[in-house]
Amino acid sequence: MPAGHGQSITTLTWQGGHRGFDARGKARIDLGFQKFESAIFVEYGLTERWTLVVRPAAQTVRLRTQGTVDEARGYGASELSLRRALPGRGKWVLAVQAGLFIPGNVENGFDKPLGESGLDWEARLLAGRPLRIGRRQAFTDVQLAWRQRAREAGNEIRLDTTLGLSLSRRMQLHLQGFTLIGRPSPSPGVRTIDSIKGQVSTLWFFKNGQGLQLSVSQALAGRNVVRDRGVTLGWWRRF
Repeated sequence: MPAGHGQSITTLTWQGGHRGFDARGKARIDLGFQKFESAIFVEYGLTERWTLVVRPAAQTVRLRTQGTVDEARGYGASELSLRRALPGRGKWVLAVQAGLFIPGNVENGFDKPLGESGLDWEARLLAGRPLRIGRRQAFTDVQLAWRQRAREAGNEIRLDTTLGLSLSRRMQLHLQGFTLIGRPSPSPGVRTIDSIKGQVSTLWFFKNGQGLQLSVSQALAGRNVVRDRGVTLGWWRRF
């Protein structure tokens, strides 16, 4: 972000599911999952090259598995990161980011009981560029990350991709994919998790610097995770 300027994305999200992927990737585990989350993602330019990223989230989560119910309400893991812009290559914009995920008392990872986690950290490489698809303006964004998990949880490789397309002067369509590849834990009793999720969003920028978002998401594949779907309402604001 430019120095002294920022962007906030305030979201309300519902996620739910009645099946889970087992260790072989088959969606045959009977469960009940429901999560309501309110979060705000803020980017603020500290200098021309350094950007501060903050994302706190409040959650209400209920998970039923094998006759037991785990419920919690409060804060989930909150992100605090610094991003550094790198010299670009042609039309590509490049950056690196390092961050901490501060545990809360609710959901801190797919593979942990609610409220149980430690301090995680992440290193992330970001790349993006403008495109043209036919006569329409577009962009692509690719992010690759390594997340170091605490308390013997398996570390994670994350790949987040976005293709954005301008439908009109004020409307955009975003197609996103979120891939998580879990690494085996040093503790043999800890499950390895994988997840592939897709998301489709429409954004309406009803005035300069402000927009409304509607998103639907679906877990497409995975291991030892919930096959959930979700709906998100968001408000974007530049300042």
